[in-house]
Amino acid sequence: MSGTSYVAARDAFADRLEEWGWAGQSASRRRILEAFLELAIANGFNSVSMRTIANAVNIKPPSLYSHFPNGRDEIVAESLKWHFHRFGVALLEAVGQAASAEDFWDAMVRLHFTRQVRLPESNLWDLLVATDRAARILPDELRTQVDDWVRMHQNMYVAAAMDMGYPEAEERVKVVVTLLEGATRWASPDCDDEELEKLTDRAVLLSHAVLRLDLHAAAQPL
Repeated sequence: MSGTSYVAARDAFADRLEEWGWAGQSASRRRILEAFLELAIANGFNSVSMRTIANAVNIKPPSLYSHFPNGRDEIVAESLKWHFHRFGVALLEAVGQAASAEDFWDAMVRLHFTRQVRLPESNLWDLLVATDRAARILPDELRTQVDDWVRMHQNMYVAAAMDMGYPEAEERVKVVVTLLEGATRWASPDCDDEELEKLTDRAVLLSHAVLRLDLHAAAQPL
């Protein structure tokens, strides 16, 4: 495996993010999408209607359809895309100065963990994805895109782990991602910046501990 495979994975992610082309959202569309996410976080996903969205952005409900002709389903789909676009932009910025696979890995973990703790919409995203896996609530096309987003993101972790010399990288990465996605179960969103920094350092250490685990030894019966 090339020592720069993490760079190839990063570049593939950047190319795909550009192909998706979500950076061109108008200010009005962004305002609606962000209002939907805020309402879903505050009141629950199913409670958000076109009327409540319209009230939040101070326009009449029919005016929403000029921005989103397919109504609420389109807003849901586009809000997921917009959330992941913002995450992707932040991720590429975070890893931009990485000089090694380990630097790259640590930057990914730090960004992933801090956004998981600080941004409630990250947990909403995880909930929607998990619910779709169980009940298939998303349109097929959007589900395909979601699977692609998750795969491209995890490929960056896998490439860095392989470059650092860890075998069975995909299995280890799945454990690390699960740990990070559950961050708010062991890190309070209300923690101050100093505490968040300490917890982020802990998340990085834990991620390396998972990488170092002897998976075969752990699987042996006691």
